[in-house]
Amino acid sequence: MRFYLVARYDRQPLMFFHICALLLTLSVIPGSPVYADLMDDYLSLPGSYRFVRRAPEGATENRVLVTVFEDFLCPSCYHMVTELLPKIQKKYQDRLAVQFFAYPLVHAESILPARAHAIAQTMGLGEQMQQALFRAHFEEQIDTTNRSGLARVAHSIGLDPDLLLSRLDKGEGKAEIEKNLTLGQTYRLDAVPSLVFDGWIMAKDLTQENLEKIIDGLLARKGGAAKKGPKTGQSKKK
Repeated sequence: MRFYLVARYDRQPLMFFHICALLLTLSVIPGSPVYADLMDDYLSLPGSYRFVRRAPEGATENRVLVTVFEDFLCPSCYHMVTELLPKIQKKYQDRLAVQFFAYPLVHAESILPARAHAIAQTMGLGEQMQQALFRAHFEEQIDTTNRSGLARVAHSIGLDPDLLLSRLDKGEGKAEIEKNLTLGQTYRLDAVPSLVFDGWIMAKDLTQENLEKIIDGLLARKGGAAKKGPKTGQSKKK
């Protein structure tokens, strides 16, 4: 809905000023007609998705930001991170920025590897730990929900196992994971993996075809642009 203002400013200058001030205020309030118009403009975006915000957050002019929520015990997350996303990143290259958030949802035990990942991130080893955790659990059948398993994972990426375990004992990584969980709750996440584009559009269908439709649509609106791929699912809390 758009508002059009017609005022007799020759006879009522003060009222005209107040009305203009009110409309200017509404234009910057989430839920206002300006935000509604923005969402209306994006309803023609191709693909299967839902809006989780009223406006973009963290979006940039020439690339699409993809926020991925992952659980290191989730088979669908493993497929997404190790197989599907690399294909999409290779296709779009610098037109796509991807950020990952450990989101322990599938099992209560998921919290420990998530904390280990958070600690590794503070040491500049986030990506290495992410890949190693998935590889250990799904390819090497290493139990990453206990100390000995995490020690083996740490050793595999050149991280001192004793250092990782001591930092876990001190409770490190908990604050980061709580922050991730809080962010996910604002998006009303109930499954992993979950992908959010430009901070406000969440994919409902996680096939490569649908994800590329959304990315292409967003890039087209940014002035960039660019079918099909394997299907993947999601894991929900047990």
